[in-house]
Amino acid sequence: MVWSCISWYGPGYIVDVGKNMTKDAYLEVLQDDLMKSLAWYMEESGNPTNQFIFMQDNDPKHTAKVVSKWLNEQDFHVMKWPPQSPDLNPIENMWKLLKRRLFRSYDCPPCGIHELWDCIGHTWYQITAEECQKFIKSMPDRCSAVIEANGFYIGY
Repeated sequence: MVWSCISWYGPGYIVDVGKNMTKDAYLEVLQDDLMKSLAWYMEESGNPTNQFIFMQDNDPKHTAKVVSKWLNEQDFHVMKWPPQSPDLNPIENMWKLLKRRLFRSYDCPPCGIHELWDCIGHTWYQITAEECQKFIKSMPDRCSAVIEANGFYIGY
């Protein structure tokens, strides 16, 4: 399983979280990799952490008490998230972009997990800030489309 984040300034750190992520493993990812990504975003933007909005879906490990408690202690804002709404999450588009580029960029499949991770990392970190911005800027249109569709899936 893979975890990462995106911002206006580009993709964040991408990490292998193993086969199954528990609430404790997720908390560790947030404390380490999210915070490293935020530090980089702050350096790029000059903005303090309270200028960032954190989005995550309602997966049980994301809403566990230990995770919610830690998130509430941070300076950044955590967005409330409607259930079953992947079409409103711009990182879903980034995962699709990553998969498409991995498929197109390599003539043959990786020979092992280490080679696969090299390919994933190389491809992920080539995604530009402009590509992240494109998906983030689409949010108002996505929200309007969901409203027009009476809350149903809109295919983003």
